[in-house]
Amino acid sequence: MELNQWVDELFEVFDEDKDGVINRSEFVELIDCLLQDKGIRMCETIFKRFDKNHDNSISKEELREMVIDLAL
Repeated sequence: MELNQWVDELFEVFDEDKDGVINRSEFVELIDCLLQDKGIRMCETIFKRFDKNHDNSISKEELREMVIDLAL
């Protein structure tokens, strides 16, 4: 699966309220899924790191950067 397709699918699944961003609670679920046991403890730090514009949400582009940095 290509990276953009994977990010699109992740975003679709974890943007539960379909508002076009991943909020903090959705982000916790995403990180838990990607990192499993280590996820919950790392969420706040990771969220702050990838919320580049500090709007308290993760855009699709910010998610793409996160996936490249953390998962690949």
